[in-house]
Amino acid sequence: MKKLLAITDLTRMQRGAVCIAGYDGEGNCIRPVLPPPGIPERALKAGGKAIIFPFAAVEFELIRHTPKPPHSEDHVYDPASVRFVRALNDEQKRRLLDRSCFGSVAEIFEQPIQRNPGFYVNDGEGPRSVGAIRPKAIRQVFYEQGEDNAWNYRLGFFDSEDQYYRLKITDLTWNYFCSSQRTEERTPPQIAADLTKLLKRKDVYLRIGLSRGWAKFPGRCFLQLNGIYTFPDFLQGKTFADFTAAR
Repeated sequence: MKKLLAITDLTRMQRGAVCIAGYDGEGNCIRPVLPPPGIPERALKAGGKAIIFPFAAVEFELIRHTPKPPHSEDHVYDPASVRFVRALNDEQKRRLLDRSCFGSVAEIFEQPIQRNPGFYVNDGEGPRSVGAIRPKAIRQVFYEQGEDNAWNYRLGFFDSEDQYYRLKITDLTWNYFCSSQRTEERTPPQIAADLTKLLKRKDVYLRIGLSRGWAKFPGRCFLQLNGIYTFPDFLQGKTFADFTAAR
């Protein structure tokens, strides 16, 4: 079954894999997936150009629906079928995000959000694994080393219910953009402070998703930031490919 999807989520996973999600014309969220090891980052390009990126309209041949709550959106697809159709304009981008917005983080997942460590829901439960909100307030961007010594980005924010969240940013483009800011003159704390100021000046939408269970916590799906989008666009129309080309 061919489906034209407007891409809303492009996230970085482990071992060079990525995760994609988008919406069809009826407003259904669909996550194209492949069997392990998953979708390689190189599949996002064809002929040296990006063909899958946020707010691109992309056609996929979906083979079968493979839901596993809360990841109810999964559809195996034919990787040879992918076809870039067009890029959305700003009005279409905002309309797409508004259609996928929920009133709060809790409303997205419709199950209790547990805390410590991090923020998570139980695997095997819930109607969906991704949605959008408009945060009530941005508190702070964090740019720091994790337990594995890898540098990562987190965002602290309040939702409309005044609940505070501090989530890891897995947005692929955000990660490349932020890494491009690293120079000998700019330290991680300086970059984080500048990014905090940037987001506080913008109209922000956050795409919030769930990780899969893993060895340490097999029954937990941790909340993560799949996408950070602003109006005006802080990326000025650039995609992940613009930052990878400069490396």
